[in-house]
Amino acid sequence: MHFEEDPTAFRPMKVTASKDTPVGFETEPFTKKWTLDKGRIFQPWPKSKTFHNDYPSAHDLNLRAPIEAGCQYLEYMGEFVIKFFGKEYLGAKLSASFLGFVYPEDEVTIKGVVREKVAEGDAVRLTLDISALNQRGENIMVGTASGLVH
Repeated sequence: MHFEEDPTAFRPMKVTASKDTPVGFETEPFTKKWTLDKGRIFQPWPKSKTFHNDYPSAHDLNLRAPIEAGCQYLEYMGEFVIKFFGKEYLGAKLSASFLGFVYPEDEVTIKGVVREKVAEGDAVRLTLDISALNQRGENIMVGTASGLVH
């Protein structure tokens, strides 16, 4: 019997944060695909129909289709930085600004560049500029994240 791998399993990046990570380092990109069924699980559909899970409700707001809730694709950024910083990231800093929408079947690719490296005691704080682009190349979210590396 052939056993399939879990396609949603947590996989760390090939190169993760270290004290030796240089300013200007570009992280490995991380891609997630959003489907409407994910939005409908997150929202109480069909009991509650919103522009996040229902086409007519989205059309009422002149949206071409339902859009993913911002907190859902903010989670992609959170997963991205945990993959880069590892468990040391928990309790660190993350901020983001939303620039566009995520529609059904969109693929969101998150990538980062180390902007700053500052010694803090026996650790180093790395700060990343992060961007999220859809498959059309549109920047839908930008932000920063920082974490201590021991």
